[in-house]
Amino acid sequence: MILYNSGDLNHKNPYGAVKDGAAVNFNVVFSCDERRAECVSLFIAREGGPEEVLAGVEEESRFSFFWRGKTGLYFYYFYALYDDGTEEKTKIYQLTVYEAFDEESPGWLSSGLMYQIFPDRFARSEKHPVPFQRKRHRIHEKWGELPCSGPDENGGMWNNDFFGGNLSGIIEKLDYLYDLGVTVLYLNPVFEAFSNHRYDTGDYHKIDPMLGTNEDFSRLCDEAGKMGMKVVFDGVFNHTGSNSVYFNKYGNYPGKGAHQSMESPYYSWYNFIEYPDEYESWWGIDTLPQVNEEDDSYLDFIIRNEDSVIRRWLRAGAGGVRLDVVDELPDKFLDELRIAIKEEKKDAMIIGEVWEDASNKESYGKRRRYLLGKQLDSVMNYPLKDAIIKYIGYDNDAVSFAGSIESLRENYPAHVFNSLMNILGTHDTKRILTVFSEAGKTYEDARQKLFSALLIWAFMPGIPCIYYGDEIGMSGGADPMNRQCFCPEKKNDEITLYYKKLLNFRKKIKDIGKMEYIPGVPEGGYFSFERRGAHDSVHVAINAGDGFKTLDFKSGQVMDFIISGRVDHLSGNTFLMHEKSGIAVLTNK
Repeated sequence: MILYNSGDLNHKNPYGAVKDGAAVNFNVVFSCDERRAECVSLFIAREGGPEEVLAGVEEESRFSFFWRGKTGLYFYYFYALYDDGTEEKTKIYQLTVYEAFDEESPGWLSSGLMYQIFPDRFARSEKHPVPFQRKRHRIHEKWGELPCSGPDENGGMWNNDFFGGNLSGIIEKLDYLYDLGVTVLYLNPVFEAFSNHRYDTGDYHKIDPMLGTNEDFSRLCDEAGKMGMKVVFDGVFNHTGSNSVYFNKYGNYPGKGAHQSMESPYYSWYNFIEYPDEYESWWGIDTLPQVNEEDDSYLDFIIRNEDSVIRRWLRAGAGGVRLDVVDELPDKFLDELRIAIKEEKKDAMIIGEVWEDASNKESYGKRRRYLLGKQLDSVMNYPLKDAIIKYIGYDNDAVSFAGSIESLRENYPAHVFNSLMNILGTHDTKRILTVFSEAGKTYEDARQKLFSALLIWAFMPGIPCIYYGDEIGMSGGADPMNRQCFCPEKKNDEITLYYKKLLNFRKKIKDIGKMEYIPGVPEGGYFSFERRGAHDSVHVAINAGDGFKTLDFKSGQVMDFIISGRVDHLSGNTFLMHEKSGIAVLTNK
């Protein structure tokens, strides 16, 4: 029987994804068997290309193969012919070969802390009165009351109730964010739009007046920069709003939009089925007309022009962009976008919204090449979020959870894996405390599950991202209840204390972004890993199952750091070990 483990350096070296042209050594061995393998072959093919067949070189009890590949996504398997005439074929494995270039993921992505803000609901400064709007809207008088939910009397979902959060309010909270350890602010859309979520862009050149002015955005970037924070904005380039300068369905903007005239300079941006009222839209939502991202005038406007949208906001102070629904942006758009961004600001971040493994993602029948070089720096780590929730909240299967992590680590280029945006919740998902409340028996059970999940989240390679308010124990189900106002006076003291201690500890670890990730051996409900650097090592261990787990570490009298117990704790059933330690006992009490 062929024995091969793609994650074992004795079987495949180097580990995981490899650079274009790098040599890869494959080794297969055989279990004890009366048969003898007369020949062993490696079948490997770049997707869409011809299959290459390599004959193994027999060395003692193994067959070896040496191979080099060009940039692309490869799939391979091994075939053996035995002396008794029988044959065997292994399962198919993936190998990512990415283009080697100087502009890899910005280093500041892997060592910091990200904080996601839904601008209307985070902070409202009274210094910025809510201006008059050219749109139907409702302003909540009381900060913190429940947002409007459900369709109106005509069945419409307008998302047009506002609490008046603004950029000045965020600026006034910068000290709070700095104390938390935040280094990156990720803002949901801030351009002028009709809705409170602002994914229906009305004017790419203008900050929504309810949030402030273009100058306020630059002031936020400047003030945040003084505290060592970068600001990342949400780029919504797959669609615009129907109520926009470009489509102008309701005539609220001067000039002629695509809906008003075929002579409009924006007409070619959109795909009309029957002009003017039947057109392609995002997920069939007619308030979000879809654009043709390969249209030359659209590419000029967003990317190519000297004063393009992307260049304008980078010059205004932004440190990067998160691309909304990147699965719907074509390669041509992404290729050109990266060139413009890196020309403008070499260390700017480009992160994509991908909900699955981005190394082998298919969208609209086409395999994407997000991570093969010169497109995205990183992606949102939804697979990690889903795996953590499943492991901590439901099945407690550490072996399956470890497999999920290893799959990403193998498939992603190392610089991407070390820069992933590690989330436990976003504006598109239920609050993580609510998820664990649904999985647990009591509120305290949910809180303990949260504490365990945060251990993994905080120390896994990548940049941990807090969805605003999670650090004070906010709860909330599906949209819009996951987008309630940030009210620190309602915080859960123990959850807040936990976050602060955990993040303060993380902040003290030197060069955490450069630390090697070393997985432990999972068993039952027990999962562990180590982050090892030149000067420090961090051990993280979780026991999500029943019973006890005893850990023996290197000899040493004193633990550099440990939080335990239910008051001064990381979790009632977990310990965090930093550098030298003695013995820790983990239990699920």
